[in-house]
Amino acid sequence: MKLLGKGLKIIRHLVLLATMLVLASACSGEKAADNQAEEKSPETTFTGVADGPEVSVSADKTHAVQPGDEITLTVTVNKFTLDASKIGTPNEANVGHYRVYLDDASGDNFLADSGADTVKVKVPDAITDGSHQLRVVLHNNDRSPVTPAAQADVWLIVYRL
Repeated sequence: MKLLGKGLKIIRHLVLLATMLVLASACSGEKAADNQAEEKSPETTFTGVADGPEVSVSADKTHAVQPGDEITLTVTVNKFTLDASKIGTPNEANVGHYRVYLDDASGDNFLADSGADTVKVKVPDAITDGSHQLRVVLHNNDRSPVTPAAQADVWLIVYRL
C-alpha cells in the first residue's frame, strides 16, 4: 500500500511538471511573437526607451524552483552606470542601482537591491506553486525609479517536490 501511495505521488508531480512545462512553452511563444524584432531567450526581457537607460536580466535557474532556493541574476545595463556606493546621494544622470521585485511588489518591498552585475536572490519560503515574475527595476541614487521606467523580467516556475 505504501508503494502505491508513493507511485501516485510521483505521478502527481510528473503531471504538475508537464503542465508547467506546457504553460512555460506557451508563454515563451507569446513573448517571442511580441519581440520579433529582437530575439531574447524566454527567461530574459529587455526594456527601456530609445534615449534612456536599458536593462536586461538572466537567471541561472528558472524551472523546478523550490521555496528557499537561491537564484543568481545577471543584470546588464546600457546608457546607465550601476554604482551602489551612491545609493542615498543626490541624483546623477543615468547613475544608480536596481531593485529586484517578486510579482506585483513595488516600493520598498523588494527582494534585493544592488549595483553589481550579479545578485543572489532567495526565493521566499511562502511562495506558491506556479509561475512567478522577478522584476529588475533601475533606480536613481535617491532610490526613486528612473523615468521613464526601465525594467527587465525573468519568469520562474515554482513547484514543491
